[in-house]
Amino acid sequence: MENCNGVCNPILPGNKLKKDETGIACDSTNYKQMVGCIICLLATRPDLAFSVCLVARFMERPTEIHVAAVKRILRYLKSTISYGLWYEKGKDDELFGWSDLDYAGDLDDRKSTSGYVVMVGSKAVSWSSKKATNCHTIHHKGRVHSSSQLCLDIWLSRILAPISTGRKNASPYIVIIAHQLSYQGIQ
Repeated sequence: MENCNGVCNPILPGNKLKKDETGIACDSTNYKQMVGCIICLLATRPDLAFSVCLVARFMERPTEIHVAAVKRILRYLKSTISYGLWYEKGKDDELFGWSDLDYAGDLDDRKSTSGYVVMVGSKAVSWSSKKATNCHTIHHKGRVHSSSQLCLDIWLSRILAPISTGRKNASPYIVIIAHQLSYQGIQ
């Protein structure tokens, strides 16, 4: 992997990985080590959240397809080695939040993957990408769940704001929700 070419994204758009019972099985110990090393980077690389969440689902019986997906993430890391989070004091302190999910995106059990990111100005301060624990029968219920997790995180951020910034009144925040029914469900 030292001499590999870098790529511009960690996973191909539209790439839907699934359990591959007929594929050639690979060494699961080596796969777990590769994914585990990448998981450690999630603390400072929100751009990896979805792709790492996706490949981590196949730890039990990885195949060549899954190993290729992990290698693509490593190739992405090679081309973005200088990426990271940079925070400057006193600049861009407006709180923003985004959330979304892919409805029944997992091809094996039809569960959704939801994600959110909370930003202060242009800096990500909290993010998550995870597979739902249950199937949402209605699309907007999954979005409501994803959006409610985002709102909880913003609420916690606002509680901590006076401690971290020294200001008693936190600035208002903006939440961007991708679906109107989700917004109605939260109200």
